[in-house]
Amino acid sequence: MMHFQRNLRYLSLGDPVRTVGLDYPSTLHDKIKNSVFSSLLTDSTHSLNPDINYIIKLLDRKYYLYRNKRKTHQNNDSHKIIYALEWQIINDFLHAYKNKIKFHAASLAFHNEGTLFIGNSGTGKTSLSIMLMKHHWQLLSDEFGILDLNILSVYPLPRNIIIKPHHAIEQSQKDRYVNTIYRTDTKKIEIHYFPPSVFGKTAKKPVRLSRIYYLKNTDSVDFRIKPLKQYQALPQLLDHLNNPRLIKKSFLKFVTSIFHTIQHFE
Repeated sequence: MMHFQRNLRYLSLGDPVRTVGLDYPSTLHDKIKNSVFSSLLTDSTHSLNPDINYIIKLLDRKYYLYRNKRKTHQNNDSHKIIYALEWQIINDFLHAYKNKIKFHAASLAFHNEGTLFIGNSGTGKTSLSIMLMKHHWQLLSDEFGILDLNILSVYPLPRNIIIKPHHAIEQSQKDRYVNTIYRTDTKKIEIHYFPPSVFGKTAKKPVRLSRIYYLKNTDSVDFRIKPLKQYQALPQLLDHLNNPRLIKKSFLKFVTSIFHTIQHFE
């Protein structure tokens, strides 16, 4: 058994804020730095008291991942351990936003105004996020739209951006970052984790929601943007809401507020 120098890092996010502690071999530092919420990762000079602790150990050439001292994964491949770690942290932070409504959406900020791009997988949320970041928009998340129902503010969940084969990124650039295998219902595809800083900046604080765009799959190279009436937008909005139980008791208030000041487009 070999002993390795270790690194201790912290991540904080949520409302109320939850802090995650990461303890891992120094040999994994570059991979973790480029893979697991790199825009939030900090090596605080003073000791924090995390709500959740993750430890990665390397024993006899195998990696072991622990969450609060309970083993959750083991694998010879460090990339797969990092993939497992990242998804567990995502779930931790989503739980930290348990009182917020959540959409399958990209969320970005520009001039302190928030925009949601709601759509299914394959509708271009990540590609659109990358393009807008290059034009000085700030990323809140390319996968989750987290919204406070009462004040209509969008909250950050700036995970690292997952680049899939169809994204127009040169292979030489992909090779700089951690890759692993992602399983869909029908196939396996190679993905790469990119720090958001490669494309632009992230927003670290909630911003007021201003507009919502509904994205659809299309084979056409042409596009046009049109405003939607309430009866056109509401079914799409509800169809992409991940936790509808939160609006069950206040549905009319939700509908009134989300259409009173928020613009909806397709």
